[in-house]
Amino acid sequence: MFLKIVLLIAVIFQIIAVIVSLRLTRKTKYNLSWIFISLGFGALLMRMILEALPFYFNLEPKSYGYLYMWLGVASAMFFAIGLILIRSIFTYMEKIEKEKRVSEKRFLSVLIQAEDNERRRLAKDLHDGIGPLLSTIKMSLSALKKLNTDEQQKVILDNLDTVVVESMKSVKEISNNLNPHVLDNFGLDKAIANFIQKITTTGDLKIKYNSSLQDLRIETSKETVLYRVVCELINNTIKHANATQIDIDLYYDTRKIYLTYKDNGSGFELDNLFKHQDKGTGIYNIYNRINSLKGTVNIDSKLDCGTKVEIKIPYSNENN
Repeated sequence: MFLKIVLLIAVIFQIIAVIVSLRLTRKTKYNLSWIFISLGFGALLMRMILEALPFYFNLEPKSYGYLYMWLGVASAMFFAIGLILIRSIFTYMEKIEKEKRVSEKRFLSVLIQAEDNERRRLAKDLHDGIGPLLSTIKMSLSALKKLNTDEQQKVILDNLDTVVVESMKSVKEISNNLNPHVLDNFGLDKAIANFIQKITTTGDLKIKYNSSLQDLRIETSKETVLYRVVCELINNTIKHANATQIDIDLYYDTRKIYLTYKDNGSGFELDNLFKHQDKGTGIYNIYNRINSLKGTVNIDSKLDCGTKVEIKIPYSNENN
């Protein structure tokens, strides 16, 4: 009785295996290797049924001995051929995974490019639209101040003039942050140097910057990404690291552009890098931007030991 129950359970499990195998055949795009494996499961099921029949019915195994033997041979051959050809499934899966990664990178690159284009558009609208309007208001205020006015009116005009001047500075600063004109006009090296000069005016943070790019111009998208990355790294150091020294090295060879960033700040645990959204967003954006250029990012940091970031991207000169 126990053997009958075990055989029945085995047959049921084998039926389930055949059903699952047949369903997976469609998912494998009817791959030949999986078809043979499914046939092997089917032959094995038939063989198991024939093996169980004498325990439930009055049948002699001799009556279907040859069929039982050929089903065993068939299942063995189907499984063997399926396993030999199964490499094509893994090749297909690798192909799909590779295409997925390429599509993700392409989508990410388009997204970042669209973001940069929108930044340029907003910066241009601010610079060419609001900027001239504020300049006109300032000219009108200057003309009004020359007229004979009482002291109270003069104070009001002086306050308005101060507000307009501050507004003009704010518009210029916002426009420059959205799309640095130095980057567009003079290149990556000058743009980074200009940004560092603004950061170090207080003297609380020292930044040592070395670059071999000088007047070299590379692809606009790469200049923009590297500039944003350097700004993001410096901002992260100022906000979270309490560092007093930053070292930035930017150089290139015939194949790659290398960016090395080091600070002597408080550092962080790499395991906790993306656990908190408010602290991980900047680093996450850096990974995405560099990944869109088919580059690599390596971060080395420990608590109270500072942070080191090494970035490599493929080199390409537009002028070449």
